[in-house]
Amino acid sequence: MYGLKNHQVNRWKIQIKKGTINRKKRRNPFSPTEEEIKKVIEFRLKSEQNKAMGYKKLTYLMIDKNIVYLSESANLKILKKNELIGPNFKKNSTANKEYEHKPQYVHHHWHTDIAYVKIYDRFYYFIFILDGYSRYILHWKLLSDMTRLSVNIFIQETLEKYPLAKPMIIHDNGIQFVGQEFNTLLSNHGCINVPIRVHHPESNGKAERFIGLTRQEALRPNSPVYYQACINVINKFIEHYNNERLHAGIHYLTPQAVFNGDAEKILTNRKEKLKQARKNRYNQNKLLQEKAAS
Repeated sequence: MYGLKNHQVNRWKIQIKKGTINRKKRRNPFSPTEEEIKKVIEFRLKSEQNKAMGYKKLTYLMIDKNIVYLSESANLKILKKNELIGPNFKKNSTANKEYEHKPQYVHHHWHTDIAYVKIYDRFYYFIFILDGYSRYILHWKLLSDMTRLSVNIFIQETLEKYPLAKPMIIHDNGIQFVGQEFNTLLSNHGCINVPIRVHHPESNGKAERFIGLTRQEALRPNSPVYYQACINVINKFIEHYNNERLHAGIHYLTPQAVFNGDAEKILTNRKEKLKQARKNRYNQNKLLQEKAAS
């Protein structure tokens, strides 16, 4: 029935009787090597930033930095087995509902907002414009006031910085963004004015989220005590945000990579690295299996 020889069955019977059967556990040829597991653990514990990072972002950061080339699931298994993920680490949160009208290209949607920044007993006003497709910060300022004139000058500077852009400018219904001067400015540059729904900040969620990140990762940890120090702190954070920080909303790429059109190249390169690592891992584990069998 099973195509077995008599002598093989008899040998098994004798081994069962003597209790000497030793079934060798087969090793998955695609399982991570000991060296790869060690590299994942070392990189996870390398810094507080790595410890607080979600496993998906950690996966692609290790690929980009040529630390180790493993899939998300493989890294998750390693982290779970070594108790390097769980309630003591940062948990990712996702929005309840995805925005329906996504931008299709760079400079399609521009998001802008204003945040209060208190330095000692004085308030300043952090204003910025974020490209909705790439999440790239196009322009920002720390204003001493938030009058219509100051905001219009800021929008004018951004439009002059990117003269070919004809974006939809998404904003809340603040008084600075409502008026004939603002509408005329956008109309003269071929832009579309898109105020969000009243009392629905989620419609401008990308800008709201960036404000939260700026407070959480820049202003609160550094607590600047004067105007220029605050500018330096924000500038350093935005440089890191644009050029180094992997963004979950854009396939764990940096905003600069998407803004410059390098996204497909990087994603293809990641796939090739994973493919080659998978092939190498298979060959290494095959050799280990053959040595163990001999």
